Order: sequence, then C-alpha cells, then structure tokens
Amino acid sequence: MRPTSVRAYVDVALGLLERHSIESAGADWPALRAEAHLATAHAVTLEDTYDTIRHVIATLGNPHTHLITAERAASPRQHPMPTGRLLDGTGWLVLPPTHSRHGSTYVTAGLRALRHLIAERPTGWVVDLRGNGGGDMHPMLTVVAPLLGEGERGRFVGPHGSTGWGIRRGHVYNGHRTAFRWRRIPAARTEPVAVLTDHRTASSGEAVLISFLGAEDTRTFGTPTAGYATANRSFPLPDGARLAITTAVMADRTGRAYGNAPVVPQAVVDGDALTAAIEWLAERT
Repeated sequence: MRPTSVRAYVDVALGLLERHSIESAGADWPALRAEAHLATAHAVTLEDTYDTIRHVIATLGNPHTHLITAERAASPRQHPMPTGRLLDGTGWLVLPPTHSRHGSTYVTAGLRALRHLIAERPTGWVVDLRGNGGGDMHPMLTVVAPLLGEGERGRFVGPHGSTGWGIRRGHVYNGHRTAFRWRRIPAARTEPVAVLTDHRTASSGEAVLISFLGAEDTRTFGTPTAGYATANRSFPLPDGARLAITTAVMADRTGRAYGNAPVVPQAVVDGDALTAAIEWLAERT
C-alpha cells in the first residue's frame, strides 16, 4: 500500500472535520486548509501534523472534539467494573466509565451487581456517576435500564436532525440500534432514584445523567458536571489515529438541550453527596 503523504493526511483529517463537526458551517474551510498546508509544509512524519490538526480543532471551538493518537487508540484504558452495595436499605450502584471494547464485561458485572441489590429489596436507588468520564454509553445504560423504565430517555440533536435513545422492551436503543439485545434484563423498578455527579462526570457519563432528568421520583445530587453533554463519533485516520468529532448535542426527555456547559444538579452538595441522597430517599419511603 502506498504511504499516505503529509498533505493527503491533513486533507483527510480536515475533510472529516468539515463534513461532520457541528461547528463546520461557521468555519472558513479554504482558509483553514491553506493555513494547515503552510504549517505542515516541512513536516516529515504524519505525527508531525498532529499539532496543526489540533489547532484546527481549537479554531472550530468545540472542546469535546479531539485527536486520539494511534498508540492510545490501539490500547484503550481499562476502567473498573460497576459495583453495588446496600446502604441503609438503599441500593448504591457505582457506574465507572468504560470503552466499547470492554462493554460486554461491563454489562455482565453491572447486571450481576444490580440483581444482587434487587434481591435485597432496596427502598430506593443511588446511581453514582462521580468520576465517570464517559466512553460508551450503551453498557452504562444497559446496567440501569430497569431504573429508567420504558420510553425515550434522551435525544442527540444535530444540524441535520435528531436521534432518540431510551429503553424498549427492557433493552437500550439508540436510533435503530438495540444494544445487548440478547442479555436478560431485570424487570423495571419503581423505587425512587438519586443520581450523583461531580466535575469529572462527562460525555457518556452525562448521557446517563440526562437519561434520568425529567423522571418522576428522581433527584440529582453533587457538583456540576464537566460540560461535555455532546455526541462524538470516532473516525479512523490512515496511521491508526482517530478523530473524535462532536456531531450533536444531548437533550433530555423534556426536550431541553445541553452541550458544552456543566449540568448543575438539583441539589448542589460540595461535601457528602451520598449521605444527602440517602437522606432524601429515606424521606420518600
């Protein structure tokens, strides 16, 4: 295979950004291309273009769009698995971030924890999203599907339309796609739910949060999120690197759109948000 030239590589990257970024319409693409070609005129390797591509991304102005190096793309970080614990009659479910490569293992661990808690007959639930920096939302939503109930729970809104996500017949859907359709999912629950967030709750972590917003008998606690409530699509580059491009903003079930601003919890708690959530849940029983 003929090696990709530096100029062609830059053109591929900028072409993807132009076609898919939600900021594309406001950009001067001829000028951006000319500047990028000038900046990389003496580049020797494809990696030498990374800073220029990042500069174009910064010019577009969306903080969630980013370049992922080939090394990082080949070895996604392994995160902890979901855990569950009963605290004073409350089911405390901790959802860490996850990459799609580890999604099946994540769902297995999460559903196991959920079933163990269901067997304890909790009177309420805490979904802990603190520290959940994102990844693939589908495994996360699958674990909490019984707490979300049936119906559309959010929507990705882009320049050319929107796509809903939610729970259908117990399983997570996103547009026409159904995630983990062969998994056995526990029946929907009716107990109240508290959701915990902090400044590290981001991206797909925020998607899980947004899925609960607008629900009855649900309240959010903690500190504002990171502010990446947008949808990214990942596109490969010729050297194995990838471009994660923001293509849409998230909206909750009420139609309220979010985006690149922190989502503020209903109860801002700088200290022990878990205790505050459990106390609120105790008042509901």
